[in-house]
Amino acid sequence: LSQLRETLFVLRSKEGQPEETPETEIEFPWQTKRRIVAFGGHDTWRKAIRPMLPGVRFFDREMLPDINVVKSADVVWIQTNAISHKFYYRIIDTARKENIPVRYFGSASARKCAEQLVMNELAAAE
Repeated sequence: LSQLRETLFVLRSKEGQPEETPETEIEFPWQTKRRIVAFGGHDTWRKAIRPMLPGVRFFDREMLPDINVVKSADVVWIQTNAISHKFYYRIIDTARKENIPVRYFGSASARKCAEQLVMNELAAAE
């Protein structure tokens, strides 16, 4: 819940400001180092983001999340604009029990979401 509040605060604070460009130009496809799983998002969003992040496992929003997939992840990402409450709570409950960090995509744009995930990966590597 605290991560969601933080994400909402950041999003609201950026409203009305010009779009930021990343400090470094990110080249896609980007290969992640950690085991990352992503849930939610519309079909077109997943179709667009998958080729940019081939190491990330994206799951269909209609598919009941497998608890073992969440348990084996290093990080869980959620695109909240298209995920059922039932699936969301199943993912969150499992992540909490296993102490797995949960991150939220902050945009509907596949490119911006991919950049957000890469920036998070770079920060975690430092």
